Amino acid sequence: MQTRDEARELGLAVASVAVLVHFVDPGPAGVATSLVVVAAALGTGRLTGDWRPWRMPAIQVALPALAAFAIAGIARLVGPVPLLAAVFVAGWAVMVWVVRLETAPDVLVQRPESASTPAGARAAVPEAPPPIVRVRPRRRAEFGIAQIVTETVVVKTREVPPHPRPLAVRSVALGLAFAAFLAVGGLVPGGLVVAASGDAAHLSTQGLAAFIVVNAAIAGAIGYRLAGLLSPHRFDRIVRFVAVVQYAVAVGLAAGILRSMALPRLFIPALLTLVVYLVTAVRESPERVTLNKRLLQELAVLALAASAAIAWGLMSR
Repeated sequence: MQTRDEARELGLAVASVAVLVHFVDPGPAGVATSLVVVAAALGTGRLTGDWRPWRMPAIQVALPALAAFAIAGIARLVGPVPLLAAVFVAGWAVMVWVVRLETAPDVLVQRPESASTPAGARAAVPEAPPPIVRVRPRRRAEFGIAQIVTETVVVKTREVPPHPRPLAVRSVALGLAFAAFLAVGGLVPGGLVVAASGDAAHLSTQGLAAFIVVNAAIAGAIGYRLAGLLSPHRFDRIVRFVAVVQYAVAVGLAAGILRSMALPRLFIPALLTLVVYLVTAVRESPERVTLNKRLLQELAVLALAASAAIAWGLMSR
C-alpha cells in the first residue's frame, strides 16, 4: 500500500491554485497571491507538528511561502498555453523540494550525538552549561513582607533544531530570491520592463513604491530564514528581526534605483539577487569585513560585475 506524501500533496494544492492567479484581474491578483502564500505557510507549519498558527515556527515556513509567491507571480508573466503548464509542473516540483527540505525528519528532530567512537570507546559528551538562576522578591500575604525566591531560566533554548543541510537552504533561498524578484513583475504592473515597450515610462509613483515594498518584503523573508541558520535560539529573535531590516533596506534601495534606470528583462531580478548574496556574505563573515581580505576581493569583483551588468542593461534598452 502506498503511503501518503504530505509534501507532495501540499505542493500539488499550492501549485494548482497559484497558477490560477494568471486568470485573475490585476487588482485582486495581489489578494489572491496573499491567500496562496498564507495557505503554503500554514500547510508547511502543520507538517512541522504544530496546528496552531501562532505556534508555527516562522523560520521553517518562510521559504515555502516564498515559493508559493514566486509561482503565482511568474504564472502572470507567461501565456496560458503551453507555458502555464510548464510553470505548474516546475512550481509543483520546487514546492515539494522546499517543503521536504524544511520538514524532513532529520530537520524537525534534533539528532542525538553518537554514543561511541568508531573504535568502540565511549565518546566524551560535553556537559550542559549550568542553568541561570534568577532571584526575585515575592510578597508574603500573611506578613506583608518580601520573600526571596529563585527560579531556573533556560537561556539557550532552541526555537528550531539546527538544520543538517545549511548549504542547501542557502542555495534554495538564493534561487527563490531570483524567482520571487522576477514574480514581482507579474504582480506589480510595469514592474518588469520589456525591451522596446513603453512600460518604463508608465510606472507611476504608487507603482514604484509598491515595487520597492514588495521586493523589500521578499528580501526580509529571505534574511529571516538565513539568519535562523546562525541564530536558532529563542533569545536570538531580535537578531533575526535585525537581519530582516538589513536585507529589506539594502534590497529596497537597490530596487528603487534599478527600476528608475528602467533596466529591461531579467537585469533587475538578477542584480537584486546579487544584493541578497552580498548582504549574506557580509553578515556571515567570520571576522570584521575590513580585516577579511578574501571577502573584500570578492566584493570588489562582484561590484565590477554588477557595474558591467548595469551598463549592459542601459545599452540594451
